[in-house]
Amino acid sequence: MLKFLRRFFVAVAVIVVTLAAVAVYGLQDPNRFKPQLENVIAAQSGVPLKINGDLTWRLWPPISLSAADLSADHQGQDWQVARLTLDLDAWNALRHPERWKVQSLTVHDVVMREGGAILTVDRATLNDLTPNRPAPLSATLAYAAAEGAAAMPLEVNGNLTVDPETLNLKLDGTRFESEHAAGVCTLDASPVADPGPAPAASDEDVLPLAVLRSFTWTGDCELDWVRVDDKRFERVLVGFANDAGSASVEVRAPDFFGGEALATLTVAARDVPVRWSVTPALTNVDSAALLAWLEQNFNWAAPLAYGGRLDFEGNTPDAMLASLSGETRFDGGKGRIDISAIRGQLIDLAARFNEADRIRRWPEQWDYQRFAGTWRINGEHHVLDLALDNLSLDARGDYRPATDQLDVLAELTFHDDPALPVFDVPPLLFGLPIPMRCQGPIAEPQCRVDPDAAQRLVARALSGSDPELYRKLEQKIDEQVPEQYRDAARSLLEALGGSRQTPQR
Repeated sequence: MLKFLRRFFVAVAVIVVTLAAVAVYGLQDPNRFKPQLENVIAAQSGVPLKINGDLTWRLWPPISLSAADLSADHQGQDWQVARLTLDLDAWNALRHPERWKVQSLTVHDVVMREGGAILTVDRATLNDLTPNRPAPLSATLAYAAAEGAAAMPLEVNGNLTVDPETLNLKLDGTRFESEHAAGVCTLDASPVADPGPAPAASDEDVLPLAVLRSFTWTGDCELDWVRVDDKRFERVLVGFANDAGSASVEVRAPDFFGGEALATLTVAARDVPVRWSVTPALTNVDSAALLAWLEQNFNWAAPLAYGGRLDFEGNTPDAMLASLSGETRFDGGKGRIDISAIRGQLIDLAARFNEADRIRRWPEQWDYQRFAGTWRINGEHHVLDLALDNLSLDARGDYRPATDQLDVLAELTFHDDPALPVFDVPPLLFGLPIPMRCQGPIAEPQCRVDPDAAQRLVARALSGSDPELYRKLEQKIDEQVPEQYRDAARSLLEALGGSRQTPQR
């Protein structure tokens, strides 16, 4: 019993002495630690943080040191922190006041502005902080791409590992939830030792170039779902990497309108101007569902394959659109497409040959065996080549993004390959380029057969200057003119064609 009482009194004495020491330590003005704390934060994060408010102690274990009104201006980013709290190891603080051991860190009401973008953090906490060991992380934040834009809220819970020597950061098994996506991500990031001077930034910038040039990272996300507009895509995989400004992102959606979508983006952020490259690929996608989602009033049902490469330059939307170049290809397999627009335009032309009824008998929905094409872009100039069964289209022209004006001249040519469905057109038109001009906004251009070019086509046919056209006119005489009038018709054709000799039959 005496032994127990002795130990009890010794323990009480230790507690009293400890509390007294803590009280004495706490009564000291904590603001004298400002330079030390600012140096610690700058050394550990690389960010020169300034403490504008007071430092205060909370002495009840755990011992906490709070700092109010912190700010930093670093690499084009303006940081404002309302309050930062460090929970310290009490025994270590008493024994070694010059060496703090931080058990947890909490920040409240953080605002980061970069250009027009705004990141806000209501609260973020790191617990059990130990160098090179995973520390539980939780945060509630929101991101807005521009001043006044709707902010995207985000909840983050995971594990963060920090190496104080290299400032390497690792996020493992970190889950996030937002209105637009949810899933689990990993990240391994390190600062670049000498990123060079920060590039000039503007509110119109698409990417924060200073961040890309100042860090190296790799990571991936397994997203349970992603919502784009009103469409939800399941099981989306994202991989990303950056090496001091040489960045890439790969997105794979294995369930994309019945097929698969894959897109790869690369960015050379150290080049001047910045260079971009996008490589899209669609496989077996339901074209009708995709067009409906894109709000395109284009009746087309087919298994769509699409791929190619597009390149851009610059870091603003206007510069990127102006420098667009590349080539993409599509293959619509076998399907059905609305041809009413083409049908309507050709009726007037066929009427010039008294053949309008042929075109009127076309169905508005065409069941095709082949629909494929290539789209080439060089700045504002565009070239489109496509084939719909026996109909080919070659289009050349310009699109000006600044005014949303399209001006394209297309040539429709009907062929008669018996292996594919053949459009019922006047025989005279087989193999002849029929000009059609499309002008107006890209969403709803006005397309019509070019009347001047069509008139020249008819005149050329009647003049006999084109041997192929002349042969077809003669064939029409044999097929449709009664025998007793054929010689007269040929004589008239020869007269229209000048001194042309009647070909041998």
